[in-house]
Amino acid sequence: EEVAYVTLDLGSIEPTLVPSSSTYRLIGLDTPTPFLQLSGTILKGRHESLLGTELIFTDGKDPHDPSKKSITHTANTSQRICFREVRLHPKGTLPKGKTAAKDSPALEGWVVEAEAASHMVDRVTGKSAPRARAPRRSAPR
Repeated sequence: EEVAYVTLDLGSIEPTLVPSSSTYRLIGLDTPTPFLQLSGTILKGRHESLLGTELIFTDGKDPHDPSKKSITHTANTSQRICFREVRLHPKGTLPKGKTAAKDSPALEGWVVEAEAASHMVDRVTGKSAPRARAPRRSAPR
């Protein structure tokens, strides 16, 4: 049996999400677009091959002195899955004005809302501008 390790890049999610999640669901790990669910937050991933190698270590206690911690090299990997947050909607119920990303075989019956990705592309290409901000007011003296 072959064992392969990958690292997960969760992007810019809420920092307290992972520690506060007691369970997770990883769907379609062997597909081009795996999905990860952490406490109701859905993340869509894509596989990436790294140029170098990442080293994976495990925490442990020193068997000779339990008050000391030790780390042990477990494996190397050159594979990573990069995730970004998405919203899922049952097919046929996507809100008006929203676009759907390509369906994943792992989530049959659901569509992924692609608003965040398409908005980012529009910002980068200049099709949309950032929201106007109110002018700053000086504090009264």
